[in-house]
Amino acid sequence: MKIGILPCQGTSNTGVMTTKAAMHFVGKDDVGMVCPLGLPLGIEGIIKQALSNDAHIALNGCPIKCASKALQSIGVTDFDEMTLTSDFNIQKNKDFSDETGLFEVIEALGKTISNIQANQH
Repeated sequence: MKIGILPCQGTSNTGVMTTKAAMHFVGKDDVGMVCPLGLPLGIEGIIKQALSNDAHIALNGCPIKCASKALQSIGVTDFDEMTLTSDFNIQKNKDFSDETGLFEVIEALGKTISNIQANQH
């Protein structure tokens, strides 16, 4: 089972944290990262790679939910999603070194990955 994680990678602490959380799992247990910007831009290789995954997790930094919208832009509507500001009550700011709540995000992401894998076997 291949799982693709889409971190929002936005220009805020929450955006940076989505990438840091994803990196804890990328390369383990068939978990990979998908470039969310390449999807709505129509970059064929990135779309092909995204669609090759069996499941997706959108890691959104804020309520704009860019990672989720990127998946929807290529017709993927069945995916798990997390939003750092609402699901973890993390305040969005421009302090890129602010990792308040990162451990909880990593823990929750690990549980989501485990749940997806358990439901597919």
